[in-house]
Amino acid sequence: MDLRGKTVLLHGEFRAGSHEELGRRLSALGVRVVEKASETTGVVFTSRPDEFAEYGIPVLSETDLYELLLGGRSEASGTGNESLLNEVPEQAGPETLLTMLRDADWTAFVPERDLPPLRDRLAALERGHGVTEAHRFATARLRERGARLRHPYIGWDSEFHDYVLSPCGRYLATGRHGPDDGALQIWEMATGRLVNKLDMGERGVGWPGHRDTLQWSPDGTRLALAFNTNMVGLWDPFGERLNPYGAANVTDGKDSPPEFALAPDGRRAYISTRTHHEVMGCVAALDEGHVFYVDNPRHVTGPEPETLPEPLPEEFRRRLDDEWFFRRVRWSRDGTRLLGDNGEWACAVDMPGGRMRWLTLTGGAVAWSPDDRRLASIASASDSSEADDVANGRLTVFDALTGNAVSEPVPQPRGTVHWGLRGRAARLAAMTENGGGVDIYDEDGGHQYHLDIDTTERIGLSYWDGEERPWAWAPSGEYGACLTSDERIEVWSLGDEPAPVRSIDVPEDTAAVVWGADDVLAAVGGFSLRFVRALTGDVLGDFVVGREDEEGLAPVEAEEELHGVYQADTFPLDDTTWCALASPAAGRGEALVIAPEKRRADLDAALAWVVDRRFAWPVRWSDLDVVEDGEAAAAVLQSDEA
Repeated sequence: MDLRGKTVLLHGEFRAGSHEELGRRLSALGVRVVEKASETTGVVFTSRPDEFAEYGIPVLSETDLYELLLGGRSEASGTGNESLLNEVPEQAGPETLLTMLRDADWTAFVPERDLPPLRDRLAALERGHGVTEAHRFATARLRERGARLRHPYIGWDSEFHDYVLSPCGRYLATGRHGPDDGALQIWEMATGRLVNKLDMGERGVGWPGHRDTLQWSPDGTRLALAFNTNMVGLWDPFGERLNPYGAANVTDGKDSPPEFALAPDGRRAYISTRTHHEVMGCVAALDEGHVFYVDNPRHVTGPEPETLPEPLPEEFRRRLDDEWFFRRVRWSRDGTRLLGDNGEWACAVDMPGGRMRWLTLTGGAVAWSPDDRRLASIASASDSSEADDVANGRLTVFDALTGNAVSEPVPQPRGTVHWGLRGRAARLAAMTENGGGVDIYDEDGGHQYHLDIDTTERIGLSYWDGEERPWAWAPSGEYGACLTSDERIEVWSLGDEPAPVRSIDVPEDTAAVVWGADDVLAAVGGFSLRFVRALTGDVLGDFVVGREDEEGLAPVEAEEELHGVYQADTFPLDDTTWCALASPAAGRGEALVIAPEKRRADLDAALAWVVDRRFAWPVRWSDLDVVEDGEAAAAVLQSDEA
């Protein structure tokens, strides 16, 4: 964290000392401390984030302040173009690699470019030689650069309610919602480890049964969230700030999350809400502070949202009873259309303005292809109110530009549809519940083959089954993964002839499978998250959240003061063993873990060194300061007075 030359406001009381004392220490780091927020304020450090709502100013936590002060330095950020390992031979042994790392220019280290190949090289070295001095040396350099020890656990009663892959497939964002705790968490798929967490308070992210409450910008630099029940905000998923760039509260306070679609520019969102226009909803800025709107010019705070004034065409008005609400909605990649449905009706709406381009009765829930060219639906008698217009128990594929069917409907049992891409062509998987298997179609609805899979009954048939996503296409479109009725994932090769590849055991509460970059799967349940390599079955990370310390297993009470500014940050290793980190994990507390010595090796499965809130690094490649209890931890920390 480099704050040299920045203007900083301190807000609230801090354990580390008075504002005057903290101001002196910040000034020594080249920071200018002010007493009141203004347009020139660069950062706010606060001990009471819930009481500070200056959305236009980055708000950082008390822990971030302590990490800055205890580190006592500004982190270097390299600008060179040459990779750290460019000249290291592929088969270099431990001594050669160590020499090269010692001679490298670490001031030019760029994590995005250098860390993944360095991590891969050291992993290969470990397979042949174990953990060497080269591993420990590289870890020490990363710690000097600001790597922090992290665990992924938060409050015991918050479940995973929504999840979405980044556009590059390298990161999984998960939203958690519970009566006491909620959080946005960012996981690195390649390592199966948490790399960033933003606490969202008791109302958390999303809502039970709803999906699309997390949406990445196309460039992967911003993440829009439905949070605090009915608000939409925009965050840097890899940032430090607790508050969003901006947030919109435009849904008249309904007790459910808003249906919204993040625009391709990553700065604004369409949000479905009541208006005096026939196409309901508005487009609100998400990077200009707080927006409040209730369809009355006298009740607007912040930039006024853009409503959709175009009336419904007469032919559509007669079918829709004079108004249209989106139940699910997305913004087309080219920014010209909203694509969505309200159950059995689907439509495209031109942007800006809100002119409805087409409207069609699908007869069932709709799925849109990733390239915005197709939509598909399986109609059944229970889904369709106009059975004569849509064949029951049949799959229909439509053209997303016109709303017209691209071919005749084909027989298909009741189920859910899932799109993928194979090269430039879309592919469709139709999944039937209760062991009915999966049918694979081309983008025009042509049947290719049937997969005889004992499919799960939880296939996401209802709008309220948002957590259930039982099928995942590989990014290449050459493979698929399917949840089964007996808690497994079956991986299939889906070339010209289908073939089973592997069966992978998953936790019994698994409701979704996600396929990310490098062929890593995430199996997501209400309280479980497992990362596994799709083609080998190797488990990268395995977490069970929601464990409560009912029997006093934690070595110290959560947030108990250890020494000075340090507090205990407790987490479970399993049902019988709890541990704790020092919070903040900086200074003498940087590598401190309170845990049984006999469980030292097991810490690697729960912890990681995190670099730039983007990359995880194995803790087994370093020496941790493992102590048995809070008294021993305080003794370690005493040499680093705050």
